[in-house]
Amino acid sequence: MRIAVIGAGAMGTLVSYLLDAGGMDVVLYERERERITDIRENGIRLQGRIDGSREIEVKAVGEPDAPFDIMVVAAPAGDAAEIIRPVSPFVHRETRYLSLQEGSAVEELAQVVGAERTGCIIAWVSAELTPSGVVEVEDVRCMLLGAYNGGSDPGLSSLAEALNHETPGESGVAGDLEKEMWHRLESAAAVSALCGITGAPPEAIRDLEEVDAICREAARECLQVAASQGLKIPSQGPVWEEAVWRRLKPPMLLAIEAGIGTEVEFLSGYIVERSRSSGRPSSIHSAMYSLIKEMESGERRPGEKSLKELRRRIEEERGMSLL
Repeated sequence: MRIAVIGAGAMGTLVSYLLDAGGMDVVLYERERERITDIRENGIRLQGRIDGSREIEVKAVGEPDAPFDIMVVAAPAGDAAEIIRPVSPFVHRETRYLSLQEGSAVEELAQVVGAERTGCIIAWVSAELTPSGVVEVEDVRCMLLGAYNGGSDPGLSSLAEALNHETPGESGVAGDLEKEMWHRLESAAAVSALCGITGAPPEAIRDLEEVDAICREAARECLQVAASQGLKIPSQGPVWEEAVWRRLKPPMLLAIEAGIGTEVEFLSGYIVERSRSSGRPSSIHSAMYSLIKEMESGERRPGEKSLKELRRRIEEERGMSLL
């Protein structure tokens, strides 16, 4: 099975490593010339929970190749059409697209390529691309694959088997992709936004009483919004643990520090959008979403002042919901 992985960041590199180790024919596509050069000279390198290196073919996005059976979209969520356009000539009629992105990004991908060709890899993983080009893997809890339209796809089972080569039993095919997506949103949306607002990794803020209370309430709010969509999803465990990130910073905080766009639209933004469609308030996620958007534009920086502002906006949102 020929697989193209689009994006050589932490997750794209990690999944490329696992698929290659599992016997798949993998080509990694990347935009940044410096990253391409590093991989060509040194291979892809992991350390931590998974430790090793592999020689994998890497190409600049748009370089020609034979058609692929699977396109794994590992670039940051946002503008799916623009992400896949450079590699769109290298497909055939049966090519499937898998979103390896946080939150609800799979829905945007489905709108671009069609629901019947779309799937998702929901990853409970903590990994970060270091300045040296090595990917530090803090934890690989689970990866669940599923077809967006809910149908069966034998190819997904083969991918799960390949992913399990290095991490036995930690990947599989999701029985209900939509429920698993909301399960991931429960912890990922709350923890990543709070890390972005405070400017600190989870282990530095999880024991702060106020932050912990907001996090747990945000998780409950997410499940309540899911319930309003007809999805009854039981809480799976402590929110901080379910998010997986501990010492490493979530991608949202890394993006804010780098001054680039975050995936908040597909996390708290998605929860807010769904809450509005159902008429159910989502005060905490609405407040977090507005703050993160201001950080994206440079109007605000993470820290104590932003946490104080979050507290104020939550109360303001709650007051508005009572009108």
